[in-house]
Amino acid sequence: MSQTETVMENPFQVILLATDGSEFSAGVERVGVEMAGQHGSRLHVLRLLLADPGSDASIVEEQDAALNMERVNAMCAERGITCESMLRHAEEPSQGILAAAREVGAQLLILGRRGKRGMAKLMVGDATTRILDKADCAVLVVPRLFSYWSSGVLLALDADENDGDHAALGAFHLAQHANLPLTILKITDEGETDRMEVNQAVNRLVAMAKLREIDADGLIQAGDDPDALILEVARQRTGDIIVCEPRDRSMIDRLFHVNKLVQLIGKAHCPVLVVPARAVA
Repeated sequence: MSQTETVMENPFQVILLATDGSEFSAGVERVGVEMAGQHGSRLHVLRLLLADPGSDASIVEEQDAALNMERVNAMCAERGITCESMLRHAEEPSQGILAAAREVGAQLLILGRRGKRGMAKLMVGDATTRILDKADCAVLVVPRLFSYWSSGVLLALDADENDGDHAALGAFHLAQHANLPLTILKITDEGETDRMEVNQAVNRLVAMAKLREIDADGLIQAGDDPDALILEVARQRTGDIIVCEPRDRSMIDRLFHVNKLVQLIGKAHCPVLVVPARAVA
């Protein structure tokens, strides 16, 4: 029996939505509230307080945070959702968000591509990049202007991923609850020789999806630019959420602070859900 069949039934039971109240969090708030309603999740809404406690800046920040929480609570009330507001002081955003995720036992962490602090780096902020590296749970990164997925789900698996079961669980639930078609894309190296094994891996996931009554199909693409292939397939199949697993980073990538997953997220027109193997119990 595969890991996908033995894990918890709902991988999004506990959601932590991290907002900074800025325009960069508008999509995060919309998606988090909608997703909690659709999946019957317990929703925690986090606002970090980064100014020195007791300072004039802190007073202004706390007032802004209160208005922010009031707005999100109103959005939840319209959907009949109960959410728990969390105000936490933190010196560094990524550490504060990860600590809050551990505190509530989050299974899904929803973030914006960047916050209002600092300049964008490849359209993805430093805090979001650090969280993607260190989170123990699934992380959903949402563009600022995005509302919700309504066309299709794309499960994108790279050549070096073995079975894709961890990401598949998340993709299955998204497709099921939104009643959307699912495309399972496997990217292979140009020199891939064991085509039969790749076909079997994709067909297995397609069969598992169909057992859950999901309209699913498989696709295998060869190329040396996975990002371009993923984004092209997403456009062709009108996929408006991409699901993937973290990518292994070479020593050279780490030395030069290159994170290809972050590059994909920065280029994508839609949210990207990243499901690490450690997120599945």
